[in-house]
Amino acid sequence: MRGFWQTVPSALVALLALAQCTAADSPPGDPQVRPSIQLMTSLPLIWGEGASMESILSGGSEPAPIYRYWQNQYEIVAVDSLENLAAESPDIVLLAQPRAMAPADLADLDAWVRAGGAVIILTDPDLAWPSELPLGDPRRPLTTGLLSPLLGHWGLELVALGESRAGAAKLRVGKYSFTSRGIGKLEPLASNVSPAVRCDIGEAGFVAQCSIGEGRATVVADADLLDAALWPDEARQSPGKSGAVQFVDSLVREQIYKTSRKP
Repeated sequence: MRGFWQTVPSALVALLALAQCTAADSPPGDPQVRPSIQLMTSLPLIWGEGASMESILSGGSEPAPIYRYWQNQYEIVAVDSLENLAAESPDIVLLAQPRAMAPADLADLDAWVRAGGAVIILTDPDLAWPSELPLGDPRRPLTTGLLSPLLGHWGLELVALGESRAGAAKLRVGKYSFTSRGIGKLEPLASNVSPAVRCDIGEAGFVAQCSIGEGRATVVADADLLDAALWPDEARQSPGKSGAVQFVDSLVREQIYKTSRKP
């Protein structure tokens, strides 16, 4: 296992130097198979920030680089509800800084995962995603993740690291290097953990790998890593060159591999 590191802010170096992530070296998936993914997000990934029907139809709005890449790699569908999750049963549910979820959606997701489903969660306690929309506009990305009820049910708590939002942080998770801002930390709860849940939290708390009943959850304490403005120039045109994209791909491959290995 390799550690992951950051260059700024300096106060976090000691904390992050020992972090580990098992997903980094997961076996590759079958290149002929396109995993099905349901995506819930408040980030402007699908049609850009402040998109309207008029701008979409006129070609004035377009997906973010990460979403274009996912469209080429996966059978991905953006959803606003998980009410049909059990019937549709995608390979993976991806929550990327989603808006406040209805209690019924949280319950449906928990039940689906316990029955053998897989979820990847990118939840940020201090999102620094730039937006030109005014404060209070519901189209703005959520500054703080709102998944505490679900995470708490699984024995996890998401906390902010305070000064981490002050500057860009260069991280390394396994063999993947990328830049982000406002990263958080996942901490274990001492009590009220739901039965049949076991979470392995890396020493820096950046990633938690959880076994939940018959299913799995990977929780990452950040979502800004999806912002193409933080990627190298060449990665904005070719997202597959982004370490952040490669990292998320590794999480998908790991979930698919574990599903295929289920007895």
